[in-house]
Amino acid sequence: MSMEHKAFVFDTEMFHAKIEPVMKESINHPEVARQYISANYEQLQSPYTGEMLEENWEEEFDELTLQVYFDILLTACYDVEDDCGLGYLWDAVNGIVGALDAFEEPQMAVLGRDVVINGVKVDPGMMGLGLVESHEIQDILDRLQENRDEAEDIEPEDLQYDAEPEEWMEAYDSLCGIYEEAGRQGKGLLFTF
Repeated sequence: MSMEHKAFVFDTEMFHAKIEPVMKESINHPEVARQYISANYEQLQSPYTGEMLEENWEEEFDELTLQVYFDILLTACYDVEDDCGLGYLWDAVNGIVGALDAFEEPQMAVLGRDVVINGVKVDPGMMGLGLVESHEIQDILDRLQENRDEAEDIEPEDLQYDAEPEEWMEAYDSLCGIYEEAGRQGKGLLFTF
C-alpha cells in the first residue's frame, strides 16, 4: 500500500471554536453532524473531489459513518485542493527529523498529533491524520531551519521508497516551506495520507 503524504494549511482556531464541538456531540449522536453539514453545506467541500457540497450532498457518499462526517466537517478549516504535502518523500524527511536532536516529538513535525475527541480518534481515511496547532508553527519552523546543516549529514534508514540525498533534502526544504506558508496565514497544519 502506497502512502502519499498530504499537507494542508488548516485553521486550527476555527476547528476548536466551531467544528470540534460539533464532532464531540456527534460521537453519541451522529445526527448532529448530519444536521450541521446540511445547514452549512455551502461552506464545506467533498473531501474526495474538492467540489463544494450541494444541497443533495448525502447522495455523493456511499455510507455516512461518523468518520465520513468528520472528514466532511474538517473541510470547513482547509481547502481540499491545496495539498502541499511531501508525497512519497515524507518517510525520508521523517527519518531525518527523527535523527535530529531538536524535537521532543520528532514525528510531530512531519505527521502532526493525533486528534482524539472524547476517546474517539479522528482518522477518516484510516491511514493517519494529525494536526499542528497555529501557535506551534513558528517554533517548529525555527528548529527545522536551525538544524538544516545537521540534517544534510543524516542518512535516513529503512526507507519505504528509494530516494537520493538531494531529493530528501529538497523535501526537507519543502517541509520548511509548508511551515512558512502556514505561518504567513497565521494557521496550523493538517497532515494525512
